[in-house]
This record gives sequence, structure tokens and C-alpha cells, in this order.
Amino acid sequence: MADPSVALASGLSAVLLFLLLIALTVYLLWRKRQSQRQYQQLISTNPCIPPCTPVLQTSHGSYGLAGVPFFLPPRFESSSHAEVSEGREEEEQWEHQQHLHTQRGSLTIGSWFPLGNLRPDLYRLPEETSEWAEPGGSSMRLCFAVLYYQDKEQLVVSLLRAANLPAPYQSNTTLVKLQLLPPDDRRHRQAKARCKGSQLQFNDSFVFQVSNSSVGQCTLSMSVYSVDRLKKHHMLGRVTFPLRPSELREAAGKVLWRDLETESDQPLSKHGNIQVSLNYNQSLQRLTVVVLRARGLQCSSNTGVCVQVSLQIHTQVVKMKWTSVARGSEPTFNEKLTFRLHPRQLDATCLSLELQQPATEEPAEYRQTTSVTAPRSLGIVVIGPFMYARGRELEHWNEMVNKSQELVKQWHGLGAANAIQSLS
Repeated sequence: MADPSVALASGLSAVLLFLLLIALTVYLLWRKRQSQRQYQQLISTNPCIPPCTPVLQTSHGSYGLAGVPFFLPPRFESSSHAEVSEGREEEEQWEHQQHLHTQRGSLTIGSWFPLGNLRPDLYRLPEETSEWAEPGGSSMRLCFAVLYYQDKEQLVVSLLRAANLPAPYQSNTTLVKLQLLPPDDRRHRQAKARCKGSQLQFNDSFVFQVSNSSVGQCTLSMSVYSVDRLKKHHMLGRVTFPLRPSELREAAGKVLWRDLETESDQPLSKHGNIQVSLNYNQSLQRLTVVVLRARGLQCSSNTGVCVQVSLQIHTQVVKMKWTSVARGSEPTFNEKLTFRLHPRQLDATCLSLELQQPATEEPAEYRQTTSVTAPRSLGIVVIGPFMYARGRELEHWNEMVNKSQELVKQWHGLGAANAIQSLS
């Protein structure tokens, strides 16, 4: 049997331990309540900010905030004159609040250029709907407006409508690509028609940054494309608008209608025209040139002609190829010539297409190895980037680079061979 003294000691120890736990719990609860009371007293020392005060206030405590700027709430004293109306007081309060708001907000720039404001001068259109009336006729045409701001050096082009779209293209998506010629880069603006059919709506505005010294030397080009279900682009025509000072003054504030120039409407060059398709496959590093046909040549119809295609990188001709000889007043070639070209050489490469009347009917490979009379040049055209070409030739090259999945076809006017720097 256990000793009674040991049992008594064990009981007393248990009782003391229980009392100690109770005392510890009471102490912790008391400390928690004291800390909550001190926190509430600390908050109550801050000044009360009325909900209608339009500015932020800082607390005056012992935190050393003397270097932090703050604004006192406005004080509106009541007028001692009875004739001052309540509406005038509200107006003064609103002016004070607006003034403080422009000083306080870090994202508000003030009267210089407030965030969220639009510039209506860039989207100004004629108010009279009679100016939008479509002129008579059945040809495809574009409706647009042009305005140039000399102080800002900005050209604002508003593309409004298109009319008389041909029936085969009325179910397709219509795009208009706008570009300044000669361009300073490859970028262009693009507008998409908001509907389908023969009468299209655009209502888009574009801004071009052009200096006062160079605007008179530029031409606005607007090319219209029809995109079919296979995402293939068909060029329907384009409108060119010279930006001469006289043209800009006459067009200011007016809605202009211009007929589209199609490939068949392109005027014949003095030395004739040639139709070419281009394609560049970057993955294969292959440049494809398809010489299709020519027209308006200064030679008899029974004279055989061929096309010499030269690939030039910088000032060096790296490859020359010839088509077969074709006859007729409008000779048809339909020959494909390919060249190997690395993508990094695109900006330093151009193509020279020279229409020649050979002195012999021998194949081109044989003529290279025999001493025969030099062929007579009928005309030449250079297609390439901005370093070599302008106008249609530059536009054709840029379109070839941007559309690697299709052949880009276009007519080009031939120039005199002695007027173009020889590539040989």
C-alpha cells in the first residue's frame, strides 16, 4: 500500500499546477484587452476627415513628417451680403476643388494635355451630308478626305467609303492599304470595310507624320484589295493623290471622290510595259521571278524579243538569266526564273529586267559563249527596296516580302536603258 505522504504530495502538486494554468490564462486575457484599448486610443487621436473634403490630410503625430507636403482643406466663408445667391457659392466651391485636383493628382497633367481627352481636330469630317453624295458613274471609286496641319506637321487622312465594287468581289473582305510614296520605311496603314456588298463603309482616320519641307514631294497611295476565302489578296486598283501645296489647299475640309486605277488603266510607257510576278520563300531562301508578258514595245511585231533578269547585291551582279525568245506585238513569255538569296540580303538586293532584241535566235546559254553582235535594248526596269527603287517598283518589292505565300503580280513601265545606271 502506497505511503499517504506521497499521495498527499502528488495531489498538492496537481492542484498547484491547475491554479498556475488558470492564472496564466487570466494574465494573457488581460494583456490582450489592454493592447486593444491602447490601439483604440491611438486611432482616436487622428483628426477626423469630413467625407466631402476634396484633398488628403496627414496626421500630426510624432513621426517626423515635416518634409511631406500636404494641403489644408478649403475654407469657404459665408458671404455677409444677402444678395449673393447659393448657386454662386456652389460655383466657387467647384472651382476651388478643380484647382486643387489639378495640383494634387500625380497622373493629371493639367491644362497641357489631360489624360482621357480626345483630339477632335484629327477626326473632323464635313458636317453637311450633301458633300458625301456619290457622283454618277459605274467605275470603282474611293471617298476620302485629306487635311494637313503645318504647325504639327501631321497629315490626316480620313477614309470614308468605297462604291461600285464588282459583283465577283462583293462577298469577300475588302481592305485598303494606305502608304506615302516614297516611303521612309515598310510600314503602311490598313483599313477594313465594316460591311460587304457593292457600297462599303470604312470611316477610319489615319495620321502620317510628314515635315513641311518634304510633304510636297510625297504622294498618298491607297490600294484596294479583295480577300477571298483562301486568304488570297486580289488587287482591285488604287488611288494616288499628290500632296502638292495647291492640291492640299483645294482639298482642305472637302470630301473627295476618286476613281480606282486598275492595271488595264495604267498608261503605257514610252518604251513599253512588262508584267512580272515575284515571290520570296524565306525558309527555302529562294527568289522566284515569273516573266509573264509585255506590251507597247518599240519594235515590229515579227521581231523576236527576250528578257534578261539580273540579280544585283550592292553594286555587284551575282547572277543573270534569260527567258526564251517570244514574238508578236504583245509577246507572252510565262517563264519562271529562280535565284538563291539569303534573307539578310533582301535590303541590299534588286532585280533588273531588261527587254532585249537579240541579234541571233540562238539560246541564251550559247550566246554567252560565242562572239556575236550585242543585243539591242528595248527598255529596262529595276525592282527592289528603297535603296534602288521608288513608286510601283518599290511597292511591288515590299509586297513580295510581306506576302511569302503567294505570287505578287504587277505591271511596270520600261525606261530607257541609258537613263538607268547599268548593272553590268
